[in-house]
Amino acid sequence: MQSIHRDLSPKDRSTAFLIFGFLLACYMLTFTGVIDSSDGLSTFATTESLVRRGAYDSNQVLWMGNQQGNLGPDGNLYSRKGVGMVWLAAPLVWLAKLWPSLGLVHAALLLNPLLTAWTGALLFRTGRRLGWSRAHAIAAALIFGLATMAWPYTQTYFSDPVAGWGLFAAAYGLLSYAQSERKLYLFGGGLAWGIAYLTRTINLMTLPIYAVGLLLVLTPPFQQLGHDFATRARRAFWRYWRPVVAFAIPIAAAGLLSLWWNWLRFGSVWDTGYVASETFSANWLFGLFGLTVGPARGVLWYNPILVLALPGTLWFWRRQRRILFLALALIAVYFAVYAKWYMWHGGYSWGARFIVPTLPFLTLLALPGWRALMSDRVLGWVGVVIGGGLAVASFAVQVLGLLVPYSLVQDRLAAMVTPLFAEETFTALRYSPLVMQWQMVRPETIHLAWWHGGWPAGIDWLALAVALAGVFVGLFLLVKQMRNSQRDDADDHTRNGLYAAALLLLTLGLLTYYYTTLVAPEMRSVAERLRTEGRAGDAVLLLRPEATQDFANVYRGALPVYGMFQRDTLADGDRTVLNRVRAGYARTWVVPSDGAPEQSGWERALRTEDFLLADDRISGPSNQRLALYALLQAADMAENGLGAAFGDPAGPLVTEENGWIRLNGYALTPTATPGGHILLTLLWQSLQPVTTDYQVFVHLLDAQGDKLLQRDGQPVQWMRPTSTWQAGEEIVDHYGLLLPATLPAGRYTLAVGLYDPVSGQRLAASAGPASYAIDLGPIQVQ
Repeated sequence: MQSIHRDLSPKDRSTAFLIFGFLLACYMLTFTGVIDSSDGLSTFATTESLVRRGAYDSNQVLWMGNQQGNLGPDGNLYSRKGVGMVWLAAPLVWLAKLWPSLGLVHAALLLNPLLTAWTGALLFRTGRRLGWSRAHAIAAALIFGLATMAWPYTQTYFSDPVAGWGLFAAAYGLLSYAQSERKLYLFGGGLAWGIAYLTRTINLMTLPIYAVGLLLVLTPPFQQLGHDFATRARRAFWRYWRPVVAFAIPIAAAGLLSLWWNWLRFGSVWDTGYVASETFSANWLFGLFGLTVGPARGVLWYNPILVLALPGTLWFWRRQRRILFLALALIAVYFAVYAKWYMWHGGYSWGARFIVPTLPFLTLLALPGWRALMSDRVLGWVGVVIGGGLAVASFAVQVLGLLVPYSLVQDRLAAMVTPLFAEETFTALRYSPLVMQWQMVRPETIHLAWWHGGWPAGIDWLALAVALAGVFVGLFLLVKQMRNSQRDDADDHTRNGLYAAALLLLTLGLLTYYYTTLVAPEMRSVAERLRTEGRAGDAVLLLRPEATQDFANVYRGALPVYGMFQRDTLADGDRTVLNRVRAGYARTWVVPSDGAPEQSGWERALRTEDFLLADDRISGPSNQRLALYALLQAADMAENGLGAAFGDPAGPLVTEENGWIRLNGYALTPTATPGGHILLTLLWQSLQPVTTDYQVFVHLLDAQGDKLLQRDGQPVQWMRPTSTWQAGEEIVDHYGLLLPATLPAGRYTLAVGLYDPVSGQRLAASAGPASYAIDLGPIQVQ
């Protein structure tokens, strides 16, 4: 890390940008548009809450329970993940929220492709700073971007690629400062490390490595600043305080923000949310074996070309020993720490997920080995075959990981071997995902965004053509740049500007197109209705976990969303969530799964204890239902006693003695607003059993007695037919009427009664035998 006082040439900067563009185009070709992990869903839910409402909860995935989050002191669910990825993705999700043709999930899934492509560009820049030829530096970038697990992880919303970018960018900042003495590089490096730390707190263990790196890049060395310690210390302070502060400020800020993040979620600056079972309790040697050469997750099996890091270290030992020590120290920390983690394998993931942040460092170490085989021909044609074979094998492994979801293999393993993640699944070759994944590659399992089930009819040729065009154009420009004989100080601003615009159009075009092909139309209709008819004080109860991403893609409103499982009977935790919604909101929209409302524990509770305002079907293949309820706890109602009896319309005057049903009392909202609602509670009592299922009618009448709105149906939203009532039993019956926004202000009343749905004959009422209805009110609309 000797100070050379130089910076990259304009041509190198242009080449780095072209590498970024080419890799991004490749990643858009393999884009899936789906978050495939609970980790990713939890992190995205936090980002979504931040963008929609300025909050940090992840209540949209309450159905996951404590799998990826914990309940905070305020009762909301908070992710245990770091806030770094949340903040990085927030601008992308915010732009998608403003752009009606972009899905919010799709936009968030751009983050890892962007940062991985950026990491590839940084690898090129690093190679050039180390004195490598432009071709070899490009090779390092492409090996990392296309021949390591970095590529499959661009399809995911895991935080590991973000951490890898942050750690490598921080190292690049130190190297760049050593060569240019520009303090901006140090500030950027400290900022990148801070983001890596805020993304995964375990990166705090790498801070001493970067502190040593900072010490090594400060020149001249401490011992050359004077003859005695006091003189050296004084001169060191005045010479180094600016670069040290430049690097340390973002790191210190990240530390404070991390403490704030803990306090915000869980009420303590020291509480990260991880539960007692999440510990460093694995067999360390077994974990180390599994992470390195184990057949199930071994990094060398998933990235064969990185075996060249072993001979590559010889080059660094001879020429860049300090960089070698720092890179090996970081790699060793990651392997040593995660080998002890109780879930060292990373759970449902492709390869050794936790080792992904070390891939740019391993690739950097591997490049001299690649160069020795392919360029220097140290082993002749045999070396070329070995190098080419390693590259082809590494590329093939990544393609295998890109084609189908890795969860398919893990699900099969869970069915074949118990318990889940049994040790033998990590040691037996027959259980290796590299073996089993091939069995999963079928037309119906390929999950690329432009593939819809088969060849050739299942190919979305337009999306494929656009994505391939981006790849070929990027490759053409990169090859042309390599062959370009222009001076290093020449820079093609026009070309780069046009290419940047083309990349932007390609990315936006694909995402816009995928928004129309990957999202269910019915969910778009649901989201649009919520956006236009939802209002402050509403909440959304999404009872379709499988639709979490579809809904998030299309909904552009700001209502809080509570994602839960549909249940026949509510558990204690479900009841707690429902009570929180009732306590915090005036109305709730319910997006249920299939099935009648009376079969849902959620809707039985809402229909029994609250007020149904609307229950509609959305046109589409699944006939999606959308219901709206006004919540009792937020209702301002006036109670009244009554005592009116209903009975035989053909018999004598109805009295308490011969009546069938009595309306003991009612409560209603005495005032309302146009576009608001009127709520009515009826307290029925059975005077004697009846065999007919009579229906209740509730009519809104104006001052002239004309009917404007009505609600008819069996009591308690069809769940308590009158034929089931026992003598003396009391029934609480709730009704809600949504008022048109155009309803004139004035005085209104409600007409209430019972009738036979077969004959249409109303029951006679003791309080109004002429009309067979009872007028309730008045209600003032203002």
